[in-house]
Amino acid sequence: MWSRLKSWWNGRRRRQKHRREAQRLVTELFQSPDLLAGTSLKTRHASRWVYVSHALEENGDRLARIRFGILRHPRPYAFSQQSHKVIEYYVYHVLEERLEREKGLNITRQAGKDAD
Repeated sequence: MWSRLKSWWNGRRRRQKHRREAQRLVTELFQSPDLLAGTSLKTRHASRWVYVSHALEENGDRLARIRFGILRHPRPYAFSQQSHKVIEYYVYHVLEERLEREKGLNITRQAGKDAD
């Protein structure tokens, strides 16, 4: 019983360590204009991202990918008063130093509304 408890505790600590590392790496990502180039993300969006998940290398030592989301409130036109809540999911390929937009979901339309 103690070995199972110890194994569970060590696994939990390892996951927390990897999550902290993922959060640090995404924070650094938002300070790198080169990595943000080609996406709609800007350094000013750094406070709006949320951690979703991460994946490790095959040997389980280093982070390979970090998945995160960012909530946006885009307006269809610059002069428009309406806005939509949209969550965009990104994957940061750490080893390749590459950022990929995975998908976007319009939360406002999914709730059956046209705009706020």
